[in-house]
Amino acid sequence: MKNFKKLIILILIFNLFYISLVLGAETELEPHGVTLNQLKNLFWFSLNFIVLILILYRFLKKPILNMFKSRQENIFKQYNELLEKKKEAEAKYIELQEKIKNLEKEAEAIYQNYVEQGMKEKEKIIASAHEQAERIKQQAELYIHHEIEKAKIMLREEIANVSVKLAEEILRKNITEEDQKRIFKEFINELKGRVLH
Repeated sequence: MKNFKKLIILILIFNLFYISLVLGAETELEPHGVTLNQLKNLFWFSLNFIVLILILYRFLKKPILNMFKSRQENIFKQYNELLEKKKEAEAKYIELQEKIKNLEKEAEAIYQNYVEQGMKEKEKIIASAHEQAERIKQQAELYIHHEIEKAKIMLREEIANVSVKLAEEILRKNITEEDQKRIFKEFINELKGRVLH
């Protein structure tokens, strides 16, 4: 604003100096030179221009300053908003980097968890297989024991049958007719005794 005032004062001084020079040399003007009328017109145009500038300066100073201030404030506001957004973006970036690091740790933890669960499941399967093998072994032993008992019974029966056959053969060879009659009579008497009683 100070420069503007200095400029207006310089223009006024120049016009006054120029007019005084022209008026002082009025008598010596050539027919093709500047006339007094032209100098007066220049003076009034300059004065009107300066007055217009002063009026504009007087009435438009505040709106123009306000416009520039509001523009400046808007620019500062946008700049500050951009700085805030930049800070937020940097914070978000750091946060995302931390999340990525945490995700790597979390993935490692999940992997370790699955490995541990796999090992536990493996141990359960092995324990279950041992239990099942033990049950099968016990069932097999029970079956074998049962089969042995069955075989013993069959063997006893077979031995008894063979013994009876051998005894029959021995008896057939060694018993006489008299022994047969006597055994027959004893058998019939025993039957009669049972029937009577």
